[in-house]
Amino acid sequence: MSKQRLEQKLNFSLSPQQIQFLGLLQTPVVSLEKKIEEELEENPALEEDEEETNSQKFTGKHNSMGFEGYQIEDSSESLQDYLKKQLIGSSLLDNERFLIEYLIDSLDEQGFLSRDLDLVRDDLLINDNKKVNESELTRAHNALKQLEPCGVGAASLQECLLIQLKKTNPLNLIAQKIILNHYKSFSNKNFELLIKEYNINKTKLEKIYKIVEGLNPIPAAGFSKNTSSASYIYPDFTISTNNSDLTLQINKGGIKQIKVSRYYENLLKETSDKKTKVFLAEKIEKAKWFKESIKKRGLTLKKVMTAIIDFQKSYLLSGLEKDLKPMRLVDIANIVQLDISTISRVSNSKYVETPFGTFKVKEFFSDAYRKDNGEVISTKEIKTRLKEIINTEDKKKPYTDEELSELLGKDEYHIARRTVAKYREVLGLENAKLRRRL
Repeated sequence: MSKQRLEQKLNFSLSPQQIQFLGLLQTPVVSLEKKIEEELEENPALEEDEEETNSQKFTGKHNSMGFEGYQIEDSSESLQDYLKKQLIGSSLLDNERFLIEYLIDSLDEQGFLSRDLDLVRDDLLINDNKKVNESELTRAHNALKQLEPCGVGAASLQECLLIQLKKTNPLNLIAQKIILNHYKSFSNKNFELLIKEYNINKTKLEKIYKIVEGLNPIPAAGFSKNTSSASYIYPDFTISTNNSDLTLQINKGGIKQIKVSRYYENLLKETSDKKTKVFLAEKIEKAKWFKESIKKRGLTLKKVMTAIIDFQKSYLLSGLEKDLKPMRLVDIANIVQLDISTISRVSNSKYVETPFGTFKVKEFFSDAYRKDNGEVISTKEIKTRLKEIINTEDKKKPYTDEELSELLGKDEYHIARRTVAKYREVLGLENAKLRRRL
Protein backbone atom coordinates (compact mmCIF):
# COMPACT_ATOMS: atom_id res chain seq x y z
CA MET A 1 0.00 0.00 0.00
CA SER A 2 2.85 2.40 0.87
CA LYS A 3 4.48 1.63 -2.49
CA GLN A 4 1.24 2.53 -4.27
CA ARG A 5 1.02 5.86 -2.42
CA LEU A 6 4.65 6.60 -3.29
CA GLU A 7 4.07 5.93 -7.00
CA GLN A 8 1.01 8.17 -6.99
CA LYS A 9 2.98 10.95 -5.31
CA LEU A 10 5.75 10.70 -7.91
CA ASN A 11 3.23 10.74 -10.77
CA PHE A 12 1.46 13.82 -9.43
CA SER A 13 4.77 15.66 -9.06
CA LEU A 14 5.24 15.76 -12.83
CA SER A 15 4.29 19.11 -14.34
CA PRO A 16 2.12 19.30 -17.50
CA GLN A 17 5.21 20.40 -19.44
CA GLN A 18 7.22 17.41 -18.18
CA ILE A 19 4.41 15.07 -19.20
CA GLN A 20 4.27 16.71 -22.63
CA PHE A 21 8.04 16.34 -23.07
CA LEU A 22 7.87 12.64 -22.17
CA GLY A 23 5.19 12.31 -24.84
CA LEU A 24 7.48 13.97 -27.40
CA LEU A 25 10.33 11.69 -26.38
CA GLN A 26 8.22 8.61 -27.00
CA THR A 27 6.88 9.85 -30.34
CA PRO A 28 8.56 8.26 -33.39
CA VAL A 29 9.75 10.49 -36.22
CA VAL A 30 6.85 9.50 -38.47
CA SER A 31 4.37 10.96 -35.92
CA LEU A 32 6.48 13.91 -34.76
CA GLU A 33 5.86 15.86 -37.96
CA LYS A 34 2.12 15.78 -37.26
CA LYS A 35 2.65 16.99 -33.68
CA ILE A 36 4.71 19.94 -34.91
CA GLU A 37 2.07 20.78 -37.52
CA GLU A 38 -0.61 20.75 -34.81
CA GLU A 39 1.46 23.03 -32.59
CA LEU A 40 2.05 25.44 -35.49
CA GLU A 41 -1.71 25.62 -36.07
CA GLU A 42 -2.60 26.09 -32.40
CA ASN A 43 0.08 28.60 -31.39
CA PRO A 44 0.42 31.76 -33.55
CA ALA A 45 3.65 32.64 -31.71
CA LEU A 46 5.30 29.56 -33.20
CA GLU A 47 6.13 29.56 -36.89
CA GLU A 48 8.10 27.58 -39.42
CA ASP A 49 11.72 28.60 -39.90
CA GLU A 50 11.73 28.20 -43.67
CA GLU A 51 15.35 29.27 -44.01
CA GLU A 52 16.54 26.57 -41.61
CA THR A 53 14.22 23.95 -43.13
CA ASN A 54 15.50 24.61 -46.65
CA SER A 55 19.15 24.62 -45.60
CA GLN A 56 18.86 21.48 -43.51
CA LYS A 57 21.12 18.80 -44.91
CA PHE A 58 20.17 15.14 -44.84
CA THR A 59 22.75 12.58 -45.80
CA GLY A 60 20.44 9.56 -45.82
CA LYS A 61 18.46 8.09 -48.68
CA HIS A 62 15.89 10.56 -49.95
CA ASN A 63 12.48 10.25 -51.44
CA SER A 64 9.45 12.50 -51.65
CA MET A 65 8.67 11.78 -47.98
CA GLY A 66 12.04 13.08 -46.76
CA PHE A 67 13.88 9.78 -46.36
CA GLU A 68 13.53 6.20 -47.35
CA GLY A 69 10.50 4.36 -46.03
CA TYR A 70 10.07 0.60 -45.90
CA GLN A 71 6.78 -0.26 -47.56
CA ILE A 72 4.45 -2.87 -46.16
CA GLU A 73 3.02 -4.44 -49.29
CA ASP A 74 -0.74 -4.26 -49.51
CA SER A 75 -3.41 -3.93 -52.14
CA SER A 76 -4.43 -0.35 -52.77
CA GLU A 77 -8.05 -1.50 -52.97
CA SER A 78 -10.18 -2.22 -49.93
CA LEU A 79 -12.18 -5.43 -49.59
CA GLN A 80 -15.39 -3.39 -49.44
CA ASP A 81 -14.66 -1.65 -52.77
CA TYR A 82 -13.73 -4.97 -54.38
CA LEU A 83 -16.99 -6.60 -53.25
CA LYS A 84 -19.18 -3.68 -54.32
CA LYS A 85 -17.65 -3.70 -57.80
CA GLN A 86 -18.93 -7.26 -58.21
CA LEU A 87 -22.48 -5.99 -57.81
CA ILE A 88 -22.17 -3.63 -60.79
CA GLY A 89 -24.30 -4.80 -63.70
CA SER A 90 -26.28 -7.31 -61.63
CA SER A 91 -30.06 -7.48 -61.82
CA LEU A 92 -30.52 -6.70 -58.14
CA LEU A 93 -33.38 -4.55 -56.98
CA ASP A 94 -32.44 -1.30 -55.22
CA ASN A 95 -33.43 -2.67 -51.80
CA GLU A 96 -31.45 -5.89 -52.34
CA ARG A 97 -28.36 -3.96 -53.41
CA PHE A 98 -28.71 -1.64 -50.41
CA LEU A 99 -28.85 -4.57 -47.96
CA ILE A 100 -25.87 -6.39 -49.52
CA GLU A 101 -23.78 -3.20 -49.47
CA TYR A 102 -24.84 -2.56 -45.88
CA LEU A 103 -23.61 -6.05 -44.92
CA ILE A 104 -20.38 -5.46 -46.85
CA ASP A 105 -19.79 -2.33 -44.78
CA SER A 106 -20.49 -4.36 -41.62
CA LEU A 107 -17.67 -6.88 -42.24
CA ASP A 108 -14.87 -7.03 -39.67
CA GLU A 109 -11.14 -6.73 -40.45
CA GLN A 110 -10.90 -10.40 -41.40
CA GLY A 111 -13.80 -10.23 -43.83
CA PHE A 112 -16.26 -12.02 -41.54
CA LEU A 113 -19.77 -10.90 -40.66
CA SER A 114 -19.36 -11.72 -37.00
CA ARG A 115 -22.40 -9.73 -35.87
CA ASP A 116 -25.76 -11.45 -35.44
CA LEU A 117 -28.23 -10.62 -38.22
CA ASP A 118 -30.84 -9.59 -35.65
CA LEU A 119 -28.46 -6.88 -34.41
CA VAL A 120 -27.91 -5.74 -37.99
CA ARG A 121 -31.68 -5.46 -38.39
CA ASP A 122 -31.85 -3.34 -35.25
CA ASP A 123 -29.12 -1.06 -36.62
CA LEU A 124 -30.99 -0.61 -39.88
CA LEU A 125 -34.11 0.41 -37.98
CA ILE A 126 -32.32 2.77 -35.58
CA ASN A 127 -29.76 4.35 -37.91
CA ASP A 128 -31.58 4.28 -41.27
CA ASN A 129 -35.21 4.08 -40.16
CA LYS A 130 -35.47 1.02 -42.39
CA LYS A 131 -37.57 -1.96 -41.33
CA VAL A 132 -36.25 -5.21 -42.82
CA ASN A 133 -37.67 -8.68 -42.27
CA GLU A 134 -35.51 -11.70 -41.47
CA SER A 135 -35.88 -13.42 -44.85
CA GLU A 136 -34.79 -10.29 -46.76
CA LEU A 137 -31.62 -9.94 -44.71
CA THR A 138 -30.87 -13.68 -44.93
CA ARG A 139 -31.15 -13.54 -48.74
CA ALA A 140 -28.79 -10.56 -48.82
CA HIS A 141 -26.36 -12.41 -46.55
CA ASN A 142 -26.42 -15.50 -48.78
CA ALA A 143 -25.82 -13.29 -51.82
CA LEU A 144 -22.79 -11.74 -50.08
CA LYS A 145 -21.36 -15.19 -49.39
CA GLN A 146 -21.48 -15.95 -53.14
CA LEU A 147 -19.00 -13.17 -53.88
CA GLU A 148 -15.23 -13.45 -54.15
CA PRO A 149 -12.98 -14.02 -52.25
CA CYS A 150 -14.65 -17.27 -51.32
CA GLY A 151 -15.54 -17.37 -47.62
CA VAL A 152 -16.24 -13.67 -47.28
CA GLY A 153 -19.27 -12.86 -45.13
CA ALA A 154 -18.95 -16.02 -43.05
CA ALA A 155 -19.82 -15.72 -39.38
CA SER A 156 -16.63 -17.51 -38.25
CA LEU A 157 -13.48 -19.21 -39.45
CA GLN A 158 -15.29 -22.55 -39.26
CA GLU A 159 -18.03 -21.38 -41.64
CA CYS A 160 -15.43 -19.66 -43.86
CA LEU A 161 -13.56 -22.95 -44.35
CA LEU A 162 -16.80 -24.86 -44.90
CA ILE A 163 -17.94 -22.45 -47.63
CA GLN A 164 -14.60 -22.87 -49.41
CA LEU A 165 -14.69 -26.66 -49.07
CA LYS A 166 -18.16 -26.87 -50.61
CA LYS A 167 -17.00 -24.79 -53.55
CA THR A 168 -13.52 -26.24 -54.18
CA ASN A 169 -14.11 -29.83 -53.00
CA PRO A 170 -17.86 -30.48 -53.38
CA LEU A 171 -17.40 -34.26 -53.50
CA ASN A 172 -15.26 -34.52 -50.40
CA LEU A 173 -18.15 -34.97 -48.00
CA ILE A 174 -15.99 -36.38 -45.20
CA ALA A 175 -13.87 -33.21 -45.09
CA GLN A 176 -17.04 -31.12 -44.98
CA LYS A 177 -18.52 -33.24 -42.18
CA ILE A 178 -15.33 -33.02 -40.12
CA ILE A 179 -15.27 -29.21 -40.32
CA LEU A 180 -19.02 -29.02 -39.66
CA ASN A 181 -19.28 -31.50 -36.79
CA HIS A 182 -15.77 -31.95 -35.35
CA TYR A 183 -14.08 -28.61 -36.01
CA LYS A 184 -12.62 -28.36 -32.48
CA SER A 185 -11.11 -31.84 -32.67
CA PHE A 186 -9.75 -31.03 -36.12
CA SER A 187 -8.19 -27.76 -34.88
CA ASN A 188 -6.68 -29.50 -31.84
CA LYS A 189 -5.30 -32.26 -34.09
CA ASN A 190 -7.05 -35.06 -32.28
CA PHE A 191 -6.13 -37.50 -35.06
CA GLU A 192 -7.13 -40.64 -33.18
CA LEU A 193 -10.71 -39.45 -32.58
CA LEU A 194 -11.22 -38.37 -36.22
CA ILE A 195 -9.83 -41.64 -37.61
CA LYS A 196 -12.16 -43.65 -35.37
CA GLU A 197 -15.23 -41.42 -35.87
CA TYR A 198 -15.07 -41.41 -39.68
CA ASN A 199 -13.47 -44.82 -40.19
CA ILE A 200 -10.61 -43.46 -42.30
CA ASN A 201 -6.87 -44.16 -42.36
CA LYS A 202 -3.99 -41.75 -41.66
CA THR A 203 -3.33 -41.16 -45.36
CA LYS A 204 -6.92 -40.05 -45.98
CA LEU A 205 -6.90 -37.76 -42.93
CA GLU A 206 -3.55 -36.29 -43.97
CA LYS A 207 -5.01 -35.37 -47.39
CA ILE A 208 -7.96 -33.65 -45.67
CA TYR A 209 -5.57 -31.59 -43.53
CA LYS A 210 -3.61 -30.56 -46.63
CA ILE A 211 -6.81 -29.49 -48.37
CA VAL A 212 -7.98 -27.39 -45.42
CA GLU A 213 -4.53 -25.89 -44.82
CA GLY A 214 -4.57 -24.76 -48.46
CA LEU A 215 -7.75 -22.71 -47.95
CA ASN A 216 -7.81 -18.99 -47.19
CA PRO A 217 -8.54 -18.42 -43.47
CA ILE A 218 -8.75 -14.62 -43.83
CA PRO A 219 -10.83 -13.41 -46.79
CA ALA A 220 -9.66 -9.81 -46.22
CA ALA A 221 -5.98 -10.76 -46.53
CA GLY A 222 -4.17 -8.77 -49.21
CA PHE A 223 -6.69 -5.95 -49.27
CA SER A 224 -6.03 -2.46 -47.95
CA LYS A 225 -7.50 -1.67 -44.55
CA ASN A 226 -8.68 1.57 -46.14
CA THR A 227 -8.40 3.32 -49.45
CA SER A 228 -5.40 5.43 -48.40
CA SER A 229 -1.83 4.75 -49.50
CA ALA A 230 0.21 1.79 -48.29
CA SER A 231 1.84 1.81 -44.87
CA TYR A 232 5.54 2.58 -44.41
CA ILE A 233 8.09 2.04 -41.70
CA TYR A 234 10.41 5.00 -41.26
CA PRO A 235 13.57 4.40 -39.22
CA ASP A 236 14.19 6.97 -36.50
CA PHE A 237 17.88 6.10 -36.51
CA THR A 238 20.37 4.93 -39.11
CA ILE A 239 23.55 3.13 -38.07
CA SER A 240 26.23 2.77 -40.74
CA THR A 241 29.64 1.09 -40.62
CA ASN A 242 33.01 2.14 -41.97
CA ASN A 243 35.56 -0.59 -41.31
CA SER A 244 35.37 -0.93 -37.50
CA ASP A 245 33.66 2.41 -36.90
CA LEU A 246 29.96 2.97 -36.35
CA THR A 247 28.12 6.16 -37.25
CA LEU A 248 24.76 7.22 -35.84
CA GLN A 249 22.31 9.42 -37.70
CA ILE A 250 19.10 10.78 -36.16
CA ASN A 251 16.62 10.82 -39.02
CA LYS A 252 14.48 13.94 -39.27
CA GLY A 253 12.39 13.10 -42.33
CA GLY A 254 10.16 15.96 -43.41
CA ILE A 255 10.05 17.62 -39.98
CA LYS A 256 9.86 21.41 -40.21
CA GLN A 257 12.30 23.62 -38.34
CA ILE A 258 10.49 26.02 -36.03
CA LYS A 259 11.15 29.38 -34.40
CA VAL A 260 9.43 31.87 -32.10
CA SER A 261 7.66 34.63 -34.03
CA ARG A 262 9.58 37.91 -33.91
CA TYR A 263 6.38 39.75 -34.82
CA TYR A 264 4.68 38.48 -31.65
CA GLU A 265 7.76 39.21 -29.53
CA ASN A 266 7.81 42.82 -30.81
CA LEU A 267 4.05 43.09 -30.31
CA LEU A 268 4.46 42.05 -26.67
CA LYS A 269 6.98 44.88 -26.13
CA GLU A 270 4.80 47.47 -27.83
CA THR A 271 1.31 46.72 -26.51
CA SER A 272 0.04 48.30 -23.31
CA ASP A 273 -3.18 46.27 -23.05
CA LYS A 274 -2.92 43.94 -20.04
CA LYS A 275 -5.07 41.14 -21.49
CA THR A 276 -3.12 41.22 -24.74
CA LYS A 277 0.17 41.13 -22.81
CA VAL A 278 -0.94 38.08 -20.82
CA PHE A 279 -2.12 36.31 -23.98
CA LEU A 280 1.07 37.08 -25.94
CA ALA A 281 3.39 36.20 -23.03
CA GLU A 282 1.67 32.86 -22.59
CA LYS A 283 1.88 31.96 -26.29
CA ILE A 284 5.50 33.09 -26.63
CA GLU A 285 6.52 31.15 -23.52
CA LYS A 286 4.78 28.04 -24.85
CA ALA A 287 6.46 28.47 -28.25
CA LYS A 288 9.91 28.79 -26.63
CA TRP A 289 9.28 25.74 -24.49
CA PHE A 290 8.12 23.63 -27.45
CA LYS A 291 11.13 24.65 -29.56
CA GLU A 292 13.53 23.78 -26.72
CA SER A 293 11.71 20.49 -26.09
CA ILE A 294 12.16 19.41 -29.70
CA LYS A 295 15.87 20.23 -29.39
CA LYS A 296 16.12 18.42 -26.04
CA ARG A 297 14.33 15.42 -27.55
CA GLY A 298 16.96 15.15 -30.27
CA LEU A 299 19.83 15.41 -27.80
CA THR A 300 18.27 12.76 -25.54
CA LEU A 301 17.72 10.36 -28.45
CA LYS A 302 21.34 10.81 -29.54
CA LYS A 303 22.66 10.28 -26.01
CA VAL A 304 20.68 7.08 -25.44
CA MET A 305 21.33 5.59 -28.89
CA THR A 306 25.06 6.37 -28.65
CA ALA A 307 25.18 4.41 -25.40
CA ILE A 308 23.32 1.50 -26.99
CA ILE A 309 25.69 1.49 -29.97
CA ASP A 310 28.75 1.48 -27.70
CA PHE A 311 27.25 -1.34 -25.64
CA GLN A 312 26.33 -3.48 -28.69
CA LYS A 313 29.27 -2.55 -30.95
CA SER A 314 30.32 -6.16 -31.64
CA TYR A 315 26.79 -7.13 -32.64
CA LEU A 316 26.31 -4.08 -34.88
CA LEU A 317 29.58 -4.79 -36.68
CA SER A 318 28.96 -8.52 -37.22
CA GLY A 319 25.17 -8.78 -37.34
CA LEU A 320 25.50 -12.15 -35.58
CA GLU A 321 23.11 -12.88 -32.75
CA LYS A 322 25.85 -14.58 -30.72
CA ASP A 323 27.48 -11.17 -30.42
CA LEU A 324 24.35 -9.55 -28.94
CA LYS A 325 25.13 -8.78 -25.32
CA PRO A 326 22.52 -9.07 -22.56
CA MET A 327 21.33 -5.51 -22.06
CA ARG A 328 18.63 -4.16 -19.77
CA LEU A 329 17.01 -0.74 -19.62
CA VAL A 330 18.77 -0.11 -16.31
CA ASP A 331 22.19 -0.76 -17.92
CA ILE A 332 21.72 2.10 -20.38
CA ALA A 333 20.03 4.26 -17.73
CA ASN A 334 23.15 3.96 -15.55
CA ILE A 335 25.45 4.86 -18.43
CA VAL A 336 23.58 8.01 -19.52
CA GLN A 337 22.40 8.92 -16.02
CA LEU A 338 18.73 9.09 -17.01
CA ASP A 339 15.59 7.48 -15.61
CA ILE A 340 14.68 3.96 -16.79
CA SER A 341 11.33 5.28 -18.03
CA THR A 342 13.22 7.69 -20.31
CA ILE A 343 15.21 4.81 -21.84
CA SER A 344 11.97 2.89 -22.32
CA ARG A 345 10.35 5.82 -24.11
CA VAL A 346 13.32 6.20 -26.44
CA SER A 347 13.37 2.50 -27.34
CA ASN A 348 9.64 1.88 -27.70
CA SER A 349 7.86 2.50 -31.01
CA LYS A 350 11.07 3.49 -32.79
CA TYR A 351 12.94 1.75 -35.57
CA VAL A 352 16.64 1.62 -36.34
CA GLU A 353 18.17 0.90 -39.74
CA THR A 354 21.38 -1.14 -39.59
CA PRO A 355 23.57 -2.68 -42.31
CA PHE A 356 21.84 -6.03 -41.68
CA GLY A 357 18.20 -4.94 -41.39
CA THR A 358 15.65 -2.57 -39.91
CA PHE A 359 13.98 -3.43 -36.61
CA LYS A 360 12.66 -1.96 -33.38
CA VAL A 361 15.20 -0.44 -31.01
CA LYS A 362 13.77 -2.47 -28.12
CA GLU A 363 15.07 -5.64 -29.82
CA PHE A 364 18.56 -4.65 -28.66
CA PHE A 365 17.43 -5.37 -25.10
CA SER A 366 17.40 -8.84 -23.58
CA ASP A 367 18.07 -10.58 -20.27
CA ALA A 368 21.27 -12.37 -19.38
CA TYR A 369 21.89 -16.10 -19.03
CA ARG A 370 25.06 -17.68 -17.60
CA LYS A 371 26.17 -20.95 -19.20
CA ASP A 372 27.96 -23.76 -17.38
CA ASN A 373 31.34 -22.48 -18.56
CA GLY A 374 30.64 -19.07 -17.01
CA GLU A 375 29.96 -17.36 -20.36
CA VAL A 376 27.17 -14.79 -20.13
CA ILE A 377 24.88 -14.70 -23.16
CA SER A 378 21.64 -13.04 -24.20
CA THR A 379 18.40 -14.98 -23.73
CA LYS A 380 17.69 -14.06 -27.35
CA GLU A 381 20.36 -16.61 -28.32
CA ILE A 382 18.42 -19.30 -26.43
CA LYS A 383 15.19 -18.33 -28.21
CA THR A 384 16.94 -18.58 -31.57
CA ARG A 385 18.21 -22.08 -30.71
CA LEU A 386 14.75 -23.08 -29.50
CA LYS A 387 13.26 -21.96 -32.81
CA GLU A 388 15.91 -23.93 -34.74
CA ILE A 389 15.11 -27.13 -32.81
CA ILE A 390 11.36 -26.79 -33.39
CA ASN A 391 11.82 -25.98 -37.09
CA THR A 392 13.90 -29.13 -37.64
CA GLU A 393 11.91 -31.57 -35.46
CA ASP A 394 9.97 -34.55 -36.76
CA LYS A 395 6.46 -33.11 -37.11
CA LYS A 396 4.94 -36.56 -36.74
CA LYS A 397 6.34 -36.62 -33.21
CA PRO A 398 7.11 -33.04 -32.16
CA TYR A 399 9.02 -32.34 -28.97
CA THR A 400 7.11 -31.55 -25.82
CA ASP A 401 8.24 -28.58 -23.73
CA GLU A 402 9.90 -31.03 -21.33
CA GLU A 403 11.87 -32.59 -24.19
CA LEU A 404 12.78 -29.16 -25.55
CA SER A 405 14.11 -28.24 -22.11
CA GLU A 406 16.32 -31.37 -22.13
CA LEU A 407 17.62 -30.66 -25.66
CA LEU A 408 18.48 -27.07 -24.77
CA GLY A 409 20.29 -28.40 -21.71
CA LYS A 410 22.64 -30.34 -24.00
CA ASP A 411 23.65 -26.95 -25.45
CA GLU A 412 24.25 -25.70 -21.89
CA TYR A 413 20.99 -23.74 -21.86
CA HIS A 414 19.50 -25.16 -18.66
CA ILE A 415 16.03 -23.65 -18.51
CA ALA A 416 12.85 -25.05 -16.96
CA ARG A 417 9.90 -26.41 -18.93
CA ARG A 418 7.79 -23.37 -17.94
CA THR A 419 10.49 -21.06 -19.30
CA VAL A 420 10.55 -23.03 -22.57
CA ALA A 421 6.77 -22.59 -22.83
CA LYS A 422 7.12 -18.85 -22.21
CA TYR A 423 9.86 -18.44 -24.84
CA ARG A 424 7.88 -20.55 -27.31
CA GLU A 425 4.81 -18.36 -26.89
CA VAL A 426 6.91 -15.21 -27.33
CA LEU A 427 8.18 -16.67 -30.62
CA GLY A 428 4.61 -17.41 -31.73
CA LEU A 429 5.20 -21.18 -31.81
CA GLU A 430 2.43 -23.65 -30.96
CA ASN A 431 2.62 -26.43 -28.40
CA ALA A 432 3.59 -29.98 -29.42
CA LYS A 433 0.02 -31.14 -29.93
CA LEU A 434 -0.78 -28.35 -32.40
CA ARG A 435 2.54 -28.84 -34.25
CA ARG A 436 1.70 -32.47 -35.00
CA ARG A 437 1.51 -33.73 -38.57
CA LEU A 438 0.30 -37.08 -39.79
